[in-house]
Amino acid sequence: MQVVYIIIFVFSMLQALCARGIPIDSIYISTTSPEYQRLLFTRLDYYQAIGAQFIDSGIAYAAWLNGKEVVYIKETGNTNAIMVCSITTRKKTTVYQFKGTVIAARTSANGIYIAVKYFSTHKIPQPMLIMVNIPKKKATQFTTASAGVDFSFSQDGNAFYYKYNSCIRQVMCDSYQEKEILCREHAPQWDENTVLLDSSHKLFISGSSGNYDVYMLSGQSFKRIFSAITPMEIFCAGTIAFYSGGFPGGYSVNLYSFTKEKTLQVLSGTFNPSLHVVGTTAIFLHNAFITVYDSSQNTLIKTIIESDEATLSPDQFSIASLLYNRLFILPYSKVLLLDPQAKRYCTTLESQYAVISQKTAIHTSPYSNTYLRQKRATVASLLKLF
Repeated sequence: MQVVYIIIFVFSMLQALCARGIPIDSIYISTTSPEYQRLLFTRLDYYQAIGAQFIDSGIAYAAWLNGKEVVYIKETGNTNAIMVCSITTRKKTTVYQFKGTVIAARTSANGIYIAVKYFSTHKIPQPMLIMVNIPKKKATQFTTASAGVDFSFSQDGNAFYYKYNSCIRQVMCDSYQEKEILCREHAPQWDENTVLLDSSHKLFISGSSGNYDVYMLSGQSFKRIFSAITPMEIFCAGTIAFYSGGFPGGYSVNLYSFTKEKTLQVLSGTFNPSLHVVGTTAIFLHNAFITVYDSSQNTLIKTIIESDEATLSPDQFSIASLLYNRLFILPYSKVLLLDPQAKRYCTTLESQYAVISQKTAIHTSPYSNTYLRQKRATVASLLKLF
């Protein structure tokens, strides 16, 4: 049994690493090499040059509460602190602390609650699930047996859903009253990770290991509409849904139309599965470079700014970016700017990656060459923008 828990722990940690926005370079290039360190400082220096506001370091998760505040989880050893920071005053407040290893987190749309799944510090790590009322600094623990992402908030943020045994339960966030709303015998599928997304189109998601089937509730039955790689990167926006698909090294960003019942591939061939949506605007990463897609105008905007994970503020004035486990706030207008400084940065990256491609001794994966070719091709395409 202990071996089983260890296998689950290791597998879940791999999932968590992917979800938490680690630097993609660190998977394929030796982090102790001078070349890797030069890339690190090149990026950090460019962030400083464009006026990025540094918030904190050691970040496991970050999200917007509103246009002026971000909530994030700061790791210090095995102690985690849920923090709120004002981007105007830079005042930081500790909301709640807990010990363990963060697997995944979600924040409610109303900015009041944050739910966190993590591994305990027991000798045999156990998955734990808490929901924290941010203004009241109050945490409630829920029973969970899964290390996967099987929890979510309703569209308005007033209800919380989580899987308990063979049912999905609804918790009213203000009263904490619970009830079962969907059980295995009435679900179209029931895998290790099962979650409900409550929006104008109710979605049921079930799967594991990067393969999730997504169903829409139509009348009294469920209809399968597409497959995604994770429940964390599925967003409903009116008559469309954005989601991440594909496979490692070939992730894609896709748009599904509920009215046309068709899928449009917005982006393909990226090593980053990160995706975030505000209204009709999707923000994602094309081999680490922030890319924006406006579905209302069908426009794709490429930028020269790199990130490990990026989220757009609700007012669309700022971007919260994780870079080397550091949290920065970027002015949206600066991210879109193509100026001589951006061209110099892109040219520097082109030179540094050319050197790294030749130094095979610092390649740490059988897929390092594939990654470097794809990264260099992306940089070359961006240089054509100038």
